[in-house]
Amino acid sequence: MKADLADAQWTAASEGHLTGPDGTRFVRRSTKTKRRTCDDLVARGVPVVLFYFAGGQLDWHDGPDALAVWQTVRTAVTSQEPKPKGPVEWNAGIWESDEGPSLLLLTGHC
Repeated sequence: MKADLADAQWTAASEGHLTGPDGTRFVRRSTKTKRRTCDDLVARGVPVVLFYFAGGQLDWHDGPDALAVWQTVRTAVTSQEPKPKGPVEWNAGIWESDEGPSLLLLTGHC
């Protein structure tokens, strides 16, 4: 499933918290997660959220959509500072809820 959260959640995501489509509230725990850790999270079924300032994008993906979007952006994920020019690069962060589940939030930079 894909859900556009930009209208309702844009400011919240910038402030380090996000509410999923099911009402679960998540908070930022890390911002520089390595691809290998992300692979494990996605394999376990965590949602993937794409947060791209320049494109006004805040898209929630879960289930098969999460795996598909992860496979699309995986090679552009970096745990270092993004390059100042070039295609979009993503920093991966783990966000957690009080209930225990996590999500993977990818912040895009160009």
